[in-house]
Amino acid sequence: MVLLVAGCSAANGSDVPAPSTPSIVAPLPSAAQKPAADCGQSTEPLPPVSEADGVQLAASTDPSRTSLLLKNTGGMTVVVVPDADFSSRLIAAPSANPQDAASRNALIAVNNSISAELPGIPAYVPKSQVVTLPPQWAICALTDNLRETASVRYLQDRTSSAQYFVAKALADQLLLKVSADRSRQTLIRCARGTASTLKASPELPDIELYVEILGPRTACRAGYKALLNEDERAAGQLGAAVLSRLGGVPRLIPNSPLFTTTAGS
Repeated sequence: MVLLVAGCSAANGSDVPAPSTPSIVAPLPSAAQKPAADCGQSTEPLPPVSEADGVQLAASTDPSRTSLLLKNTGGMTVVVVPDADFSSRLIAAPSANPQDAASRNALIAVNNSISAELPGIPAYVPKSQVVTLPPQWAICALTDNLRETASVRYLQDRTSSAQYFVAKALADQLLLKVSADRSRQTLIRCARGTASTLKASPELPDIELYVEILGPRTACRAGYKALLNEDERAAGQLGAAVLSRLGGVPRLIPNSPLFTTTAGS
């Protein structure tokens, strides 16, 4: 706020007050702005992020733009890593993530079955900062410097997309019959089997790929059959229900290049 301080001195013997030189009083400094500690204040929407076929990320930030909340609203799984300069770091965004047990256990299965190196992700990126983001999952990126805008890199990944589709469809069925804890190792086994099958037969049409993964002589089938007390009929019914779900998931799309997006986009 600018304040003008008037004077009352007379000029040339006149009784009319002479105009004085204004003096500007600086406003009191406001509380220093701080970098965001999480994405709780990331409510300012940004344009959707969509640089590849199948990718759709809802993005938002806070007034300082030191946070970037990304939610995967597309059909394929996206892998997110920090920006090239590592000025930003990734933390969980639990309030923006699915809360159902099937989704959570499916992501656990994928995270426990990923190979040592993901195609397209630089080998120098710490594994703790490589985040798999299936559909409807979110991640928070933060920078600790007000002069830097939160930024990440991301790519669309075909293998982890297929893994999540299989694990989620299977979890939806298994958790109707057994506990999440009991089903976890089977889901991990099926996610690993998905990656192996896709690597061995990358040209298979999607539904044939899923039939192969759930086939009668696979480790995946053996795992969920064991949870059903070795009941062949029950295993067949469960497998058919899973395949029915997989018939409705998005078509698998090849991997994309690595893209960058920022809270200043």
